[in-house]
Amino acid sequence: MQEEEERYVQIINDSSRKLVVLKLLSNFFNHKDFVGVLVRTKVIHSLFQKNQTLDINKLELFHIQYTNSLIDLFQKIKKSKERQYSLVSDEIYINNDIIAKLKSEIGKEEFASLAKEHAEKMSQKIEQLYNIFASDLNLSFDWKDIISFSDSTKTEYYREITIEQYEQLALVKKSLYENKHAKFEKKLLGRLNILKFKIKFLCGLVCNNEIVEVYEFRDSNDLFVFVGNEKAFYLIENEMAKGIDLSKNNSAKGEIIQQLEDKNIALEQELSIIKTSLPENVQEVLKDYLNKISSVDFLEDLQNVDEQTNILKSMLNININ
Repeated sequence: MQEEEERYVQIINDSSRKLVVLKLLSNFFNHKDFVGVLVRTKVIHSLFQKNQTLDINKLELFHIQYTNSLIDLFQKIKKSKERQYSLVSDEIYINNDIIAKLKSEIGKEEFASLAKEHAEKMSQKIEQLYNIFASDLNLSFDWKDIISFSDSTKTEYYREITIEQYEQLALVKKSLYENKHAKFEKKLLGRLNILKFKIKFLCGLVCNNEIVEVYEFRDSNDLFVFVGNEKAFYLIENEMAKGIDLSKNNSAKGEIIQQLEDKNIALEQELSIIKTSLPENVQEVLKDYLNKISSVDFLEDLQNVDEQTNILKSMLNININ
């Protein structure tokens, strides 16, 4: 009797430990069928725990045939999931580190305010040029403060264009005013004078280190370009701008930051489903397993040891990535 009692206690304790493992796995996967398996296994355990008249060997047999294989399978899957989770988490961490570094490199000074100041300087330069053309006097003039802006910002902000696109904007035949300082389309210079040289910087473009700046009139939607190496100004007509992105410039680093932030959002979503998603064949086996241990005559069938076929055995060799 004492030996039987000791065996009873041992099997119940072993069964309790298996329930703890199942509970941990259930919490990890958070899958409804796994929760169902945990509940059913608890019911079976409780049945034997409260009824010592039942053959306790059947509880041990149940765990040997079913629970052990289930635990083996899902611990194998859990390890794979944890590796995936770790890889994705590491990628998010690395991305965040790069984002912080790039944000510090961009600095506090906004490009928009610099571009506004640059447009004001360009407006002053154009007015000076107008006066030079109008008076035909040999007045002093230099481009230093205009060129310094593009030199300091083109790598980070100016948009790359192709040689063909550059030629569309820069190699045009117009009726010009021309002197040693600049070339100006006549129609453009006249319009700028009428509109009191009020302009806005729209965007900067670069091709093989040659810069083109696009401006617009404050009081109209008309655009014109400043071709840096030629010191030339031309009105932009429809064909000149065809196929060229003339939207406002964004920081190259800022665009990388946005891409990494979007990537992290996707990775966070991936993290949320890594643990809960299961391969279709595993889900099918889990469902079959739950149906099997939930059947009314399940415990009676446990007596026929030789006739039992463990539905999980074949799954233990599943290729878990």
